Amino acid sequence: MSIEISNSRATLPDYELIRTARQLALPGFGLEQQLRLHKAHVLVIGTGGLGCPVMQSLASAGVGTISVIDDDTVDITNIHRQILFGAGDVGQPKVHIAALRLEELQPGISVHPLQMRLTSDNAIKLFNSVDLVIDGSDSFTTKYLAADAAEITGTPLLWATVLRFHGELALFNSGPTNRGVGLRDVFPEQPNADFVPDCATAGVLGATTATIGSLLATHAIGFLAGLPGITPGQLISYDAFPASLRTFTVVADPARQPVRALADTYEVSGACQSPTLIDALYSGSYTALDIREPHEVILNDLPESIASQKLPLSSISSENDVAKVLNAIDGDVLVYCASGKRSSAFVEDYSHLGKTLVSLPGGVNALA
Repeated sequence: MSIEISNSRATLPDYELIRTARQLALPGFGLEQQLRLHKAHVLVIGTGGLGCPVMQSLASAGVGTISVIDDDTVDITNIHRQILFGAGDVGQPKVHIAALRLEELQPGISVHPLQMRLTSDNAIKLFNSVDLVIDGSDSFTTKYLAADAAEITGTPLLWATVLRFHGELALFNSGPTNRGVGLRDVFPEQPNADFVPDCATAGVLGATTATIGSLLATHAIGFLAGLPGITPGQLISYDAFPASLRTFTVVADPARQPVRALADTYEVSGACQSPTLIDALYSGSYTALDIREPHEVILNDLPESIASQKLPLSSISSENDVAKVLNAIDGDVLVYCASGKRSSAFVEDYSHLGKTLVSLPGGVNALA
């Protein structure tokens, strides 16, 4: 990456020099570094718990152009961690609300809100037009698509993930003329969608996403400004409780062939919702047993016309607890959770109790 720097003071407006005066006072951070930020173009994938604090810090620091891609709208469950939004924004496109907030932070910024998903059709063009990509997405599909597009185009990629009280981030930089470290050197294959639970299932602390988002922004600012110490291939692992921050150095796998073309698809084939099982619930052939936690039920559940028994896994202290609930149910039982992973394990663990137990493939998430 190369950002041309002019020695002319006129390349930064006076209001921007005044606005960033405290930053310009930092040791080793002067007009040249501020100009680099002003001329930089960053693509942020996702306006969620990571994307929001990242963009807030980048705009405040003086990054001149931010493109942000997301097709979602603001939901009331977002705002405990997605700090660019408020309750009054519910139902509005995230990228447009984010653009308004960033323009308030830096009046001269250029924000390109892209209300769409990152796909194999648009990724290469978008990545070729920016100096840095920051991946704040929350799905394996998007993360591996972004990683592959970054390696094909040679675009530096800041990657991060957060769940519960834990987060990780790394700078990857590998391309056709630079066999550096890419995501697939660390995690070679895209996992199944239910490899780990999502935030709605497992929970996430808003302050943890803000911490990782701030670390991402700090790395981005240092990298774009040309400050020392931002090294591709260093993976940072953060735990909130007990507080710890560890750094691991990863290297390119010499046996891995660099990515030179996007895959045909990044969707992971998994269990699909079975219409016959849903029909069976409506007809009364099965009784639904929900083993999710109470906070998950609030977010999503079976249609209201289908009654279900509730048995949160956290409430089970012994096999007798399960037997008591199952014995009170007449007929066969359809066990469900969010994605089908926990319900499959439940069926395996308790089928010997004498009831016919069936797991709902894909869980309630598949109903969407």
